[in-house]
Amino acid sequence: MAHLSGRDQFFEVARSEGARYLFANPGTTELPIFDELADETGIELILALQEATAVAAADGYAQATRRPALVNLHIAPGVANGLGFCKWSYEVERPEDIGIAMRRAFKVAASPPHGPVFLSIPWNYLDQQTDTDVPPPSPIDHGTVAVDGIEQAARRLLDEKQPLIVAGDEVARAGAVNELVALAEAVGARVVGEVLHSRMVFPMDHPLWSGMLPPVNAGIRSVLEQADVALVVGAVMFPPFFYNPVGAVPPNVEIIQIDPDPYQIAKTYPVALGMRGDAGATMRALLSKVREISDKADEIAARVKSYGEARAGAVAGMKAAVEAQMQKDPVSSFAACAAIADAFDTPTSVVDESVTATAAVRAALRQREPDSYFFFKGGGLGWGIPASAGVQLAQPDRKVVAIVGDGATCYVPQSLWTLAHHDLPVTVVVLNNGGYYILKSQLLGMNQKAVKFDKWPGMDIADPSVDFMSLASAFGVPSERVEKGSEITSAVRKAMGSGGPFLLEVPIDGTVKPMG
Repeated sequence: MAHLSGRDQFFEVARSEGARYLFANPGTTELPIFDELADETGIELILALQEATAVAAADGYAQATRRPALVNLHIAPGVANGLGFCKWSYEVERPEDIGIAMRRAFKVAASPPHGPVFLSIPWNYLDQQTDTDVPPPSPIDHGTVAVDGIEQAARRLLDEKQPLIVAGDEVARAGAVNELVALAEAVGARVVGEVLHSRMVFPMDHPLWSGMLPPVNAGIRSVLEQADVALVVGAVMFPPFFYNPVGAVPPNVEIIQIDPDPYQIAKTYPVALGMRGDAGATMRALLSKVREISDKADEIAARVKSYGEARAGAVAGMKAAVEAQMQKDPVSSFAACAAIADAFDTPTSVVDESVTATAAVRAALRQREPDSYFFFKGGGLGWGIPASAGVQLAQPDRKVVAIVGDGATCYVPQSLWTLAHHDLPVTVVVLNNGGYYILKSQLLGMNQKAVKFDKWPGMDIADPSVDFMSLASAFGVPSERVEKGSEITSAVRKAMGSGGPFLLEVPIDGTVKPMG
């Protein structure tokens, strides 16, 4: 039996679980952890100036690696940055149990449904000596296959004329994007992403890709009405962005759902077939059965061709619209995002917290590699810039571009310091529409007093406006303001080639349409 302190147990488990970084802002009660970091722990400190930055950076890292990330939070106000989203919480009651509790925390975080966990370790336990052995890691295969229903699902997808696949974030978490592509091509199905999907769930330039489901029930319903069967894979089914009395699922469509979490299956809407299993393993089994029994190769090929032709026409229309909008001053969000995407000459990952402009970002991007697009569907602001730090740490050989709104940037300006301090070559593009215009679009949709009196309380960031170049300079990040649409692409290329963090401010048209 080993003679170990609490901090010894902490770092031994962290290293053996593959943790390379500790995302943190220091506080009194965690000083033993920071004291240990002065030694050769094998774990690098990623320093944030505020806990929200540390948590968001860790989330970006966890999303990009598909592994748990390690965050240190201070008691009381610091813990407030973690508890609300945790799937499991525990406080160590004996110093001998730190290793066991740490091992359990990593296991629970990495088990479906994946999510953050919270572990409280009393300060005095960290320096207390114990006679204990730290349990070794346990390899766990979560790739279970939903065996029952495979043939039924395969036949339903092949028998119908208008199959649709709704892809959720669990597809990306399972590393199953390629399996989804093969399945969609095999059955001739259009693919849409779940509402506000946080990951790249399908290549954005693929002829079968039809974009994200609209974030309102009426829009979701209009998409589903075009299908006779819908395979929902690893997606939450179907949450609207805000309340709408219209149901999302029309009576004509049959739902087949695959999810590793039984709670999600038929949670809100009934399904014709529910299958509990890993998204990747189950789709591989489904694809094998489809290939075994399919006798409609010509029909499916013709359908895929027609979808491809329709998408090519839509892309051509978007390009024409961009050219027209590029002449406006300021440019539209869509034109700005298209110009940003044109700058990606090398493999690039995008962190999207553009908020009002996220539909434009998703429409303009041509991401085709898994783990190359990241978004935060929780609804809070201030995630994007720090998350890009975590993504860059996870993907040091890729370019990382954070596309963020002006309102979101104002929540975490101190995260620019973390980029500069750790010399992370992230390009931050601030799309500045001068306010919280996602909220203004919802007020427009409500069509009540704000519309009647043409007054928009709290919607504008003005008097004074924010000087983002001075803000970046204060934290050691070079910057540039790009006011002409024709100069956006070259400015983004310059920033991406600078070798360090760089902030670009791009003023965009603040005109919004009613949502709802």
